Amino acid sequence: MAPTTSTTLETPRTGPDLLDGLIEIYGRERVLYLEVLQLSREQAAQVERGEGLAGIRRLLDAKRECLDEISRLEHNSLAARGEWERLRHGLTGAQPVRLQQSLQAVGELIEKILQVEAENDRLFMSLAG
Repeated sequence: MAPTTSTTLETPRTGPDLLDGLIEIYGRERVLYLEVLQLSREQAAQVERGEGLAGIRRLLDAKRECLDEISRLEHNSLAARGEWERLRHGLTGAQPVRLQQSLQAVGELIEKILQVEAENDRLFMSLAG
């Protein structure tokens, strides 16, 4: 399973569209992290079922593609994130709250992925032992 789309999002660097652009980027990252989580869970299931390495390699490749897309999104939004950091304490309203919620959702997904990946590592080690 590869990323559903490769999206080039243009993030405004200033003005009222800055937060909307960042919210859109973090929304896309959230979708990609959900894919990574699903792939990680499927990897665990395949290992537990004793399936071959070819299927697991396909899952690893798909996870890498998702993570590469996330990396591109992060790289392309560096300037906008810097501007957000500079302005964030002076902003009020719904947009900063939405952005914070988006960041929190992404952070929670990353924590879940780390937990599943730690379990995957334990599964691999138990098979190697």
